[in-house]
Amino acid sequence: MHKWLIIGYFISLAGQGYSQHSSFSFRNININEGLSQSSVVDIAFDNAGFLWLATQVGLNRYDGNRFVMLPRNFDDVTNPNGSRLGKIVNGQGNKLWLITTGGKLEQLNILNNSLTPYLTIPETLLGNVSCVYEDTNGALWIGTENKGLFLDLPVNNQKVQFSTTANAGIRLPGNHIQFIFLDSKKRHWIATDNGVAIIQPQLSKAENFLTDSYEKNPISCSSIDEDEENGIWVGTYGKGLFHQSKNESGFSLFRGFNNKENLPSNLIIETVKADQEGRVWVGTYGNGLYVIDKKLGQISHILPDKKNPFSLSYNDVLCIKQDKRGGIWIGTDGGGVSHYDKRLNNFVTISKNNVPDNISIEQVRSITTDKNGGLWIGTSNSGLTYTNLKGDTQTLHLPRTHNDSENGPDRIVSLLTDKDGDIWVGTQGNGLFILDPVTRVIKKRFDPDNAKPFRIPDYSILCMLQDTACQVWLGTRDKGVCLVDKNKGLIKQYASHNEGPGIYPIRSSAIRTLTKINNNLICIGFETQGYQLMNTRTNIVLPDFNGPLEKFIKENITPKCIYFQHSTLWIGTLGKGLMAVNISNGKYQLITEEQGLPSNTIYGILSNEQDVFWMSTNKGICRYDVPADPSITDRSHFTSFTAEQGLQSNEFNTGAYYKTADGTLYFGGIKGLTYFHPDRLVNNGQKPQTVITEATINNEPFKGDTSITYKKILKLPYDQNSFSFNFTALDFVPSTGFNYYYQLGNYDKGWIDAGNRNYAAYTNLAPGSYVFRVKAFQGTDDPVSTLLITIKPPFWRTWWFLLTCAAAAMGILYAFYRYRINQLLKVQRIRNRIASDLHDDIGSSLTNISILSELS
Repeated sequence: MHKWLIIGYFISLAGQGYSQHSSFSFRNININEGLSQSSVVDIAFDNAGFLWLATQVGLNRYDGNRFVMLPRNFDDVTNPNGSRLGKIVNGQGNKLWLITTGGKLEQLNILNNSLTPYLTIPETLLGNVSCVYEDTNGALWIGTENKGLFLDLPVNNQKVQFSTTANAGIRLPGNHIQFIFLDSKKRHWIATDNGVAIIQPQLSKAENFLTDSYEKNPISCSSIDEDEENGIWVGTYGKGLFHQSKNESGFSLFRGFNNKENLPSNLIIETVKADQEGRVWVGTYGNGLYVIDKKLGQISHILPDKKNPFSLSYNDVLCIKQDKRGGIWIGTDGGGVSHYDKRLNNFVTISKNNVPDNISIEQVRSITTDKNGGLWIGTSNSGLTYTNLKGDTQTLHLPRTHNDSENGPDRIVSLLTDKDGDIWVGTQGNGLFILDPVTRVIKKRFDPDNAKPFRIPDYSILCMLQDTACQVWLGTRDKGVCLVDKNKGLIKQYASHNEGPGIYPIRSSAIRTLTKINNNLICIGFETQGYQLMNTRTNIVLPDFNGPLEKFIKENITPKCIYFQHSTLWIGTLGKGLMAVNISNGKYQLITEEQGLPSNTIYGILSNEQDVFWMSTNKGICRYDVPADPSITDRSHFTSFTAEQGLQSNEFNTGAYYKTADGTLYFGGIKGLTYFHPDRLVNNGQKPQTVITEATINNEPFKGDTSITYKKILKLPYDQNSFSFNFTALDFVPSTGFNYYYQLGNYDKGWIDAGNRNYAAYTNLAPGSYVFRVKAFQGTDDPVSTLLITIKPPFWRTWWFLLTCAAAAMGILYAFYRYRINQLLKVQRIRNRIASDLHDDIGSSLTNISILSELS
């Protein structure tokens, strides 16, 4: 047993995010993403699914990708006894109610973003508005800071005021109204600075709770919500959280479960939200966030962690809202908004953000697990890190085997747990070590300088493949493939022809990866010479099909990993994509970014089930649903995950991939390790609606009486026949998996596959009617947004103009015809007159001649 193993730090990761990994990871959105200010006082969602955020210096609309800001300011005044915060409240139809700076009530029409002040009840009578609620009947409930509650009834334009003075049998316990809530029984709960009031339907009566009679001091109530069991939760300023179950008539202070007081009784609670999963979210001022899980009987206290970018962004929580897809949005007083979604918790990441500074975790190059569930992580320059689910972690530094080692002892590039449970540690430039996983000390050491049987030909072991219980195949950097028995030493070696006698020849001695085909056959992936199939029992290299290998050698393709399934070698390459080679007939298919692969560099391939691959790349982790024929692969077969979904980073490393017996997949990269079980990934199953967010007409932004997002019909003149649209899928969880399809009916012959491009443009369209359709998925039943577009023809091409022109032409022809006839008749009359005159003259002349004749 070697005593010169340097043991590093032994420390527990409990509470550091690994062994007790929090089930609440957040995406934090602040001014860096375009939010107008990092103090978010209220949150709302409109009918189309857009997110609205109120800050001190702007009203922000968010579609998951970009912000649009409207110039409105909101109050942000918080103290232990009460708060004055701006509000955004959903109204009926296409409107939102805003309470802006100074307690002014305004109405926002989301169709055109127009704002209208509320004037039905004079401002002099209302004073400062503190909260508002519009019920399904159109009645507007308006809470004020010191004048009680006003009710604006649409029937008969009736106005009613309720206060501490009884009116129609209703008396409120306080005049400062801080929250209005409608429960499932159609009762209105009114939170005041002195308890809560319950107003029964039809204003029949009111009951008061938690008033100054409950304790000596008044209980100032801040927020109310109802859970899925019809229990009521009331947050207070400095008095903690109160609960009333479905069958109880009063309230009790909630401290925790099973007599464990996990929730302080003096919390300053700004907001309470009961979600769809049976949890109650409690946002406090100065004490972070509490999540009460009634099903598990647990309370989680969530605080900001500067080291963890996925923690809560700030201690002061002002508002909590839930979106239609189950996501929780938490507005803070200085950290922007924190978004929780189950899909953001699909991946567990171990990085410098959740381990102590003295634990090495960056630049992961190799991974394995031992039989006791311990996780072993090899790094590029920082040695070997061990951790387990109990939170025990230590970094181990291997001894230097020779002084001229170019890389030192801490570059761990390959790991393997053999069938006996021992850990094989392959280094780059420092030989091979075998460790005892329990004592964590070195049992064996193999390198070129060691005596037999512990001598191997190379210091660099880049990959390993289990053979028998005691024997492992080693892929070296310069000396080919070696079969090593941990007791007997080197058994056989495959290398290039010039390596010497007694060595079975293969194409190259630089090995990158080893893959098992069956009990007798392995696939050897070389650094630059493609791959070979080797029968390890007969030591015969199988004949190659020229097509794939010629392509590898000619194009200098470097294999990074090889996975075998269904007679097919799936070869991940450096910068050339994914190659599928059928070893039975030599047919191959190259799959690249053009077919939807997120990156042409693939470091690792693992599979949790048949025909589903998980691959680590330079652009995150990719899921590939393998079709029966790889040649028909397109973007619909890929789903990508990036650092925004919780990965260690978007860049992973060669050799850093591993699958456990229970199906958990591990991938290592430049900033740590990410692991997950594919069968446990959460997808809420809802496909988001795709909406048009922007439009340009003739390269000018669209301006109309209704926003293009809500417009159903777009009418354009003939000279505005070039337009473009921007669109996005309304999903607030970051995703690179959306593949957009669009079509312009009566112009495009079919759906156009736009990939992740959310932009479409058309130019010089002929007048007519078109229908623009867009969606984020390929299925026929997926949500589709449509916009009817009508391009009016120029007036000289309209039917009425053509009809008028035809009528005018016919009129002109008829007029010309009549004119011609009249002219002909006129000539004829002249002729007739001339004829008549000639007749008379000739007759007169003949008479004269006759007379003269007689006279003569």
